[in-house]
Amino acid sequence: MVLHYSLREQVLHAIGIRIIGGELQPGDVLPKEDTLSKEYGVSRTVIREAVKGLAARGLVESRPKVGTIIKPRRDWQMLDPAVLEWVAATEQDGEFMYHLAEVRTAIEPATAELAARNATPEDVARMREAYVLLENSINDEEAWAIADLAYHESIVAAAHNEFLAYIIRALRRPLQSKRRINIALVELLEENEIADPYNSAEDEVLSRHREVLDAIESGDESGARAASYRLLERVTNLMEEQSDS
Repeated sequence: MVLHYSLREQVLHAIGIRIIGGELQPGDVLPKEDTLSKEYGVSRTVIREAVKGLAARGLVESRPKVGTIIKPRRDWQMLDPAVLEWVAATEQDGEFMYHLAEVRTAIEPATAELAARNATPEDVARMREAYVLLENSINDEEAWAIADLAYHESIVAAAHNEFLAYIIRALRRPLQSKRRINIALVELLEENEIADPYNSAEDEVLSRHREVLDAIESGDESGARAASYRLLERVTNLMEEQSDS
């Protein structure tokens, strides 16, 4: 369990993992409250609240005289941050991370374009600070995960669109939880040819991030979109090459 969660969140997380990981299949009946209460060592009230959380995310539904039924994957609220995190925690073949990268490639370039249009001087300053953190953490996976999150969140904030902000933060949560943000690009590039005109894996990763920042700072909307797309497309293509090897 995740120890920093409340009791209700711990149980919600544990049962969510069991459902999404396939231990509990669609159509199965969730164990009764008394059974779950004993299993997790919590009150029935905690179990009841956790089940409500599962239902709100489309994982279960209560049926009279039957019990709480596990719902099929098509009904899950896949953009819910918790559901995304559970899927990322249980995926085995990398398909989820690849699909997530595809969605990011569709959404984040538009966010960079908006940031180029709407960024204030304060926004740009925050992006610069975040980029410096990237430079200082390029060879430290854990520090990079934190810095990369801060960098992309600074771009989201500069776009000044709360709906895009929610979607992108939800998409990035499973990446953060698995420490599988763009440090993976460095690891992949160590086994592949570095793209022109870059000199090393580190140079390519940092330069691609810097190109996005430079375009936003200069107010180049189309340039920001294109630079963001190139960065994310590179990650997606390398992931695909790795899965095919």
